Amino acid sequence: MKWTAGDAASYLESADYVDTAVVPLIQADFGTGLKHAAAEGEYALLISEDLERQLKGRVFLMPPVSYLKEAAENAENTVQQWYSELEKSFSHIFFMTSDPYWKTKENFANGKVIYLPPVPMEHMDESLKRKMVEDQVSQIMNIFLQFWRGK
Repeated sequence: MKWTAGDAASYLESADYVDTAVVPLIQADFGTGLKHAAAEGEYALLISEDLERQLKGRVFLMPPVSYLKEAAENAENTVQQWYSELEKSFSHIFFMTSDPYWKTKENFANGKVIYLPPVPMEHMDESLKRKMVEDQVSQIMNIFLQFWRGK
């Protein structure tokens, strides 16, 4: 389920079965790192959307939490607020990001920040791009399974 009115209505009808929230964390940089930050964000969104597609009915894809590069430390408070609010409705909350800032924060939010090493996909063939996304999603699904089984 995605952050849309239609899916929100479906969620309200089947909230007992949708126990996992996925929140992309997207860094914004409007200086010399703009292209790199956009690529990182694009990758995290692609992975998050594909996870939602494959796990529809169990996963709710939240809108991305975006923050300025210079304010990444402040974003920790925002992420913690999201976590606190979402844990009222979801048993499992995962934050997906390709921002290296979070790589050292993998234990943040109860270990549910998943760092996705960015892959330069800008000039990649569509079929190769699709394969890379599928491979990454498969790895993340294994992480989800571990948490769902009570890790």
